[in-house]
Amino acid sequence: MANTASPYGLKPISLIGGQSFNGGVIKEIPMTVNSAVAIGAGDMVQIGAASAGQPSALAATPTTSSAGVIGVCVGVSFIDPVLKQQQFANGLPANAISSGYTNVMVRVCDDPDQLFQLQSNAPVADILLGKFCAAENFGFGPYANSTVRGATPANTGTLAFRIVGFASPSTDLFRELIVKFNTGVHMYYNAAALAN
Repeated sequence: MANTASPYGLKPISLIGGQSFNGGVIKEIPMTVNSAVAIGAGDMVQIGAASAGQPSALAATPTTSSAGVIGVCVGVSFIDPVLKQQQFANGLPANAISSGYTNVMVRVCDDPDQLFQLQSNAPVADILLGKFCAAENFGFGPYANSTVRGATPANTGTLAFRIVGFASPSTDLFRELIVKFNTGVHMYYNAAALAN
């Protein structure tokens, strides 16, 4: 039950159409340039927004005209500047490279058929199944988790996600949505040129 606003970003749960699911396809993307925004588990990741070939967390909702949206962060690995050992964590602070982090890899669930669980910002009626929603409330929460949540559903075909199911009852104040990247948002199904 989700009667408390406690957004956690996008959580991979299965694949569309009942495809075999083994926990999600994960791609490790190296990061050698600072990201001005912290990256946390559950954040959407974009390639080439700030620097060519570099991953960064989105700071605003993508649409079908966005470029470089490659998936969702499910963790990071790096050599810690203090411990000098390989670490695995939920997230990475902003400007980590200039803070001494090395061998940084952002682990991204990049399957365009991936389904995600996402907390909504309000109650969502069953009749809104199949509608679209944007993402909102971007930030870095406790335990380096994303604070992204689903915005009010709408009939706008350019929004980030399509609602394909629900993971909690319609009586919840902050309903748990099951969403998929809308067609044209994920870079594997998008012809938009990268910014860098």
